[in-house]
Amino acid sequence: MVQVSLDALKEQFSTLGVNLTEPALKKCVEICETNCIAEEEFVETWMAYTVSNLGGADPTVETLTQMERNCLTKTEQETNTSSKKQKKTSSLVIYNASTIDSFLDSEDTTNDDICKLYDTSHEGIEKNIIHTPDRKLARKNAGTARSPRSLFSPASFSPTSTTPSSKYAARTNSGKAMCSYGDNSNEWKRLGDSYPSVELSSLVTHITPNTRYMFEQLREKAAILDDIVDWIGSHLIKKHSLDEPFPLNRPHAEPMLVVGRVCCDANGHLNVNSVLLEGTRVMSGGMSVYMDLHQLPQYALFPGQVIAAEVLNPTGQRLMAKKLYTDVSLPSPERLPHISSQDGPLHVLVAAGPYTQTDTLTYEPLEDLLQHVKVNKPHVLILIGPFVDSTHPHIVDGSFAETFESFFEKIIDGIMNTLKDVKCQVVIVPSWRDAHHHMIYPTPAFQLTKHYPNVLCAPDPCVVDIQGLIVGITSVDVLLNIGKEEISLSTKGDRLGRLASHVLAQQYFYPLYPPEESLNVDLELLEKHTHLGVTPHVLILPSDLRSFIKDINGCVVVNPERSAKGVVGGSFARLVVNPPTSSDGNCAKIISGEVIKI
Repeated sequence: MVQVSLDALKEQFSTLGVNLTEPALKKCVEICETNCIAEEEFVETWMAYTVSNLGGADPTVETLTQMERNCLTKTEQETNTSSKKQKKTSSLVIYNASTIDSFLDSEDTTNDDICKLYDTSHEGIEKNIIHTPDRKLARKNAGTARSPRSLFSPASFSPTSTTPSSKYAARTNSGKAMCSYGDNSNEWKRLGDSYPSVELSSLVTHITPNTRYMFEQLREKAAILDDIVDWIGSHLIKKHSLDEPFPLNRPHAEPMLVVGRVCCDANGHLNVNSVLLEGTRVMSGGMSVYMDLHQLPQYALFPGQVIAAEVLNPTGQRLMAKKLYTDVSLPSPERLPHISSQDGPLHVLVAAGPYTQTDTLTYEPLEDLLQHVKVNKPHVLILIGPFVDSTHPHIVDGSFAETFESFFEKIIDGIMNTLKDVKCQVVIVPSWRDAHHHMIYPTPAFQLTKHYPNVLCAPDPCVVDIQGLIVGITSVDVLLNIGKEEISLSTKGDRLGRLASHVLAQQYFYPLYPPEESLNVDLELLEKHTHLGVTPHVLILPSDLRSFIKDINGCVVVNPERSAKGVVGGSFARLVVNPPTSSDGNCAKIISGEVIKI
């Protein structure tokens, strides 16, 4: 009889995210001992059975009995006389960090045997005749570690999911600075043991974890869009000292001021001939009027942008734009960060997901990022989702052999165990692309099953207060989304800086409307929880566009790119905030930063 360990059996199920009741666990032990099955083999057999017959349901006493009857009942033929027959095993194999090596070994052996069959040389024939031992063919990846790093590798039905990426291992630009900002003579390694306070800022209203979403009605959505136009329009008029606006559709021979939202006359991309200005129901009856831009020397417009414009409208059907007002940026925080000269500079490291390449789920970039954190010991580590990317090929094709929730918890646990000896505050921001989380924007914060004293789970978007340093964060690629829809003419400065300035100028983390097609936006929550509240000291906007760190109207805007890009490594950003002096009126002057290749 096989000796079965309760703890080992429970651990095997736990690895796959399966929780057993006590009666079910005892039934598992009984089946293993009766049928002489080891713990790992039994769990694999159960997974194959439940996926094929029970839709992936958790084991119960009844379903375990059913599986034993259908799959494991021994017959008289399975006695000593059946020793020559192959042992019946589950056709389902679960690959993880501990089993992938055996797969690679068998694959290499098979390849060696096949090569021998085609060896027609004289030496090869003689070797085959006398059966002398052959030296194994050198593996293609000889000299390199082929076993996956087990810290973040998931249980998977596909061996490729837990196989390391050769292209990532062959990279040569690790540690290279992609761009820099400010005084780069700073020491990037933390000095001292100060522990800054990190909390969600009270300047904005953040979405709560139990918020209900997607309950909005069309009438409510229309009212919200009008409210945003009224809000930003009134601030535009106040900031630029403009006259009271007129209805969009009122014929007027003299120049007049109008306020509205930029939109397109069709479902396609905006162009110079398709620009409409949409007014509110109160002011303009909700009508949209074409806007002629040909007399403007320069402009930069995108759908959803709220603007004020000086126009001529002699017929009431076309606005001849003379001047546009688009900037309604909020003031900067009144106070600079509370960093004393005794504690030294504040070090912040920022990274955004995905954290693994598209050809594997080994999360090697995340492990290398954590090694950098262990060496340089920043005060604050900001990790932005997605952590379990719903668009990853191995997630889309159903290769996972455990729940997304359990795998995410394993990722967080691995991060915190790696950093257990580092006095570092960790801020975790979700993404609407996280497979285990709410696919809505704004996105509620993660609710972890395990408590970590130095972890702050923040929503997306959020404004975080780090010792007085106000940091705005969102995971949505607003730069790329706006960049796809924007039209511009003779604008000064670089395009990336201009795209980032739209976010600050419109006061919202995501001012584009309609939103990008794959992004699920709840307008009611967007109005309540995506307002900037203040122009932050630092604004983090992760994007697939080229990385940068720029000073835009006193705000340091950072695009760290992604931790993994395709099948290769990505990058992360590190910032150093020096103690302010009495002469520093602008926080951007005391911040330095770099974007570094992983």
